[in-house]
Amino acid sequence: MKIKKILIANRGEIALRIIRTCKEMGIKTVTLCPMPGQEKNFLETQMSDEYYFLDKEGSQGYLDKQKIIEIAKKAGVDAIHPGYGFLAENWRFAHFYKKKKIKFIGPDFNTLRKFEDKVEAKKIAKKVGIPTLPSSEHPIKTKKDLFKSAEKIKPPFMFKAQRGGGGMGIRVIDEQVASGDLLAITLGIQKQMASGFDDLEFFLERYLPEARHIEFQVLGDGKKAVHLGERDCSIQRRFQKLLEESPSSYINEKQREEMGYWAVKICQDLKYQGVATVEFLMDPEKNYYFMEVNPRIQVEHPVTEAITGVDLVEQQIRIARGEQIAFSQKDVHPNGYAIEVRINAEDPKRNFMPTPGKITKYVPSGGQGIFLHSFLHEGQEIYPFFDSLLAKIVAHGRNREDAINKLKRALDEIVIEGVSTTIPFFKILLNNRDFLKGDFYTNFIEKSEILKALTCDHPSHKNFDTGARELSEEELAGIVFQIYKGVKDEPANNSRNSKWMTFGRLKMME
Repeated sequence: MKIKKILIANRGEIALRIIRTCKEMGIKTVTLCPMPGQEKNFLETQMSDEYYFLDKEGSQGYLDKQKIIEIAKKAGVDAIHPGYGFLAENWRFAHFYKKKKIKFIGPDFNTLRKFEDKVEAKKIAKKVGIPTLPSSEHPIKTKKDLFKSAEKIKPPFMFKAQRGGGGMGIRVIDEQVASGDLLAITLGIQKQMASGFDDLEFFLERYLPEARHIEFQVLGDGKKAVHLGERDCSIQRRFQKLLEESPSSYINEKQREEMGYWAVKICQDLKYQGVATVEFLMDPEKNYYFMEVNPRIQVEHPVTEAITGVDLVEQQIRIARGEQIAFSQKDVHPNGYAIEVRINAEDPKRNFMPTPGKITKYVPSGGQGIFLHSFLHEGQEIYPFFDSLLAKIVAHGRNREDAINKLKRALDEIVIEGVSTTIPFFKILLNNRDFLKGDFYTNFIEKSEILKALTCDHPSHKNFDTGARELSEEELAGIVFQIYKGVKDEPANNSRNSKWMTFGRLKMME
C-alpha cells in the first residue's frame, strides 16, 4: 500500500525521530499537542507538516483512540506510527485502527496480543525451543497457586506482572518466607500494579541475581526475519534501563550466533511484521534464557542504527507498505562499537526521583561519533505527567574504549540546567573500574554502591536538600498505592492522571 502521510501518535524525541525519517522518504507528517498554547513545549509541532490539539492535559489525549482517529480522518493520513510507550503495544488500539482502514505501523494486533501476555510469550518461546527460566505455568489466581509455585520454583524468585512493564509489578524474594508474609507481599504487589496496569494478574519466575540483560534487534516482513545484532542493557535501576551498548562485550561469537538464531526463529514462526526486540537474561555461567519480546521500536534503537547503518524507522514504514526486507542475514555486518546513555530528569542522589521543572539553559553536545536525540530547548517545560527522558546520547567508536571516551567528552559538553539530571551518575559510571572492564550485571548499581560516589556539591543538586535518605521498597509501594487511591477516588472527568498514563511512562523506560 502507499503511505504518503503519517500521524505520529506520540511526543518528544521519538516523534522528532520519526519526522526526520519521513522527511527523507518524502512522507508528510501530522503530530499532536495536548492543549492550545502549549506548542512551544512540543517541538514536533514545528517540525511536522501539520499538528492538531488533543484538547486534554498531559498524557490523557495520547491515550484517547477515538480522538486520535478523528484527527487521523480529518488530516487524511494513510497510517499511524505509535512510537514507543502509550499505545504502541496495545493490541486493542491496533485492532481499532485496522477496522477504521488506517494502517497501524507495527505488528498485527493478534501478534501484539500474544506478546502482551508474558506467560503466553514464554509458552511460545518454549514451543519454539528457546531456553526459559522456571516459572509459573499459569497466572497466579489463588493462594494454592501461589504456594505451589513458590515451593516448586524456590527462592530466589520474583513476582512479575503478567502484562507489566518498566520495572513495575516486580518484587524479588531472596529467601524462604512464611506463607503469611508471602500473601502480604502479594497484596502489596497488586496494589502497586493497580496504579499502572489494567490487570492485577502476576506469575512467579526464577530470579537471576547477577544476570546480564542481552536483547536482539529483529526485523520481520511476514515472510522472513533477520537480526541486526544484540544490545547489552544490563546497567539498570529498579529493572529500568539506563545505558545500552552494542555489541555486548560479555558474549562470544558462538553464543551470539545461537541467541540470534532463536530471536529470528520466534519471529519467523509467527510470521512477524515490523521491528521486534527479543530479550534474554544470561547467568554468570553464561546460560541464556528467554525473557520477553517487545513488539515495537525501542528507546535504545539508535545503538543498533549506529553500528549497522540501518534506519529502523524507515524499515518499519517499508514493511508497513508491504515491502520485503531488501537484505539478508549475511549482509548484516556491524561496524565498531556504540553506547547510549539516557539522560533523564531524575535526581540520582534521591533514588532517581523525577524532577520536573523548566529548562533554563541548554547546550547540546556534538562532534565526531556523537548522535544526540532530544527535544530540549531553553524555556522547555518538563512536565510531571510524561516520562522523564530528556535526551539520549549515542557514542560510536572503533571499539568499546573509543566509544566510552567519546561519550565522556559528550557528557562534559552537554549543559542542562533547571532540573536535576542523570548526567552526574553517568560521569561516575564511565570511570568505574568494573564497568570499564565489562564486569557488571543488572543489579550492579545497587551492589556496587556507585551512587555513594556522587558528591553533594554537584551543580545538578544545588537546589535540593541532599540530606534525604533513600526510600525502601515498602515505602515506595505505599506511596504508589496512596497515589493510586487518590487517582481512583478522583472524578474521571477531572483526572489529570490514569493507570494508562503511568503504564505508558513505564513502558518507555524498558
